[in-house]
Amino acid sequence: MIDFGFILATLCPMVQGPNMLIQVDGQNRRPWAVGSRKVILDAATEEIALKGFRYARIGDIADRAKMTPGSIYTWFKNKEVLFRVALEEALDAQLAANIANLSKIEDLKNTPWLLKIAALLPRNNADNQPTAAQVMLIEGYYVSWRGKAKEKTFLPRLEQHFASYQKVIDDAVASGEINSDIDPQLIAMLLLAIPTGLALLQFSGLPRVPDSSWVPVYQAFATMLSPKK
Repeated sequence: MIDFGFILATLCPMVQGPNMLIQVDGQNRRPWAVGSRKVILDAATEEIALKGFRYARIGDIADRAKMTPGSIYTWFKNKEVLFRVALEEALDAQLAANIANLSKIEDLKNTPWLLKIAALLPRNNADNQPTAAQVMLIEGYYVSWRGKAKEKTFLPRLEQHFASYQKVIDDAVASGEINSDIDPQLIAMLLLAIPTGLALLQFSGLPRVPDSSWVPVYQAFATMLSPKK
């Protein structure tokens, strides 16, 4: 027998009572309020993409989200925290989108470590427009470079992102898929720098090379890194 009560409770947590709370960002929240968090993060990403972190104001983000600045501060302590969470959400969304798209590319499945790297790459949307991950990563690097006071806020998350690349390469070296004579950290840096640099070039107005054109390039790179027989 179908448990409609369970289904309803799962799809609509509010039926469990008006006093129900859920944990979001380490704080107790009403389930019905969670939607406003995404609206704020989307507005922050759009505003930062338009003006950069330095000139993006909480007031303008609130206007874009059709909320009050006070509503934003109930979710995020300050602009730095808002940026960091927006970056994390953007990277998670990019990873999910990449995994869905890569499942359709047969050519990469013969090289497991390369497939894992491809899942991490910040790449454009289907409409060829930059993704939030590209925008926030570029801005995160810039802010950490130019604003040393902000470095403690953003650099740990950027280092965590790079560590994901590093782990894939370290595992591939350990399993014998990549030549151990080549510095694995350098390989990870190159694989992160290529898509990040391409995104920056596109932001500057240069033409973008389609993702499909990069598949044989990465395959050639993987062949070059393979252990010598």
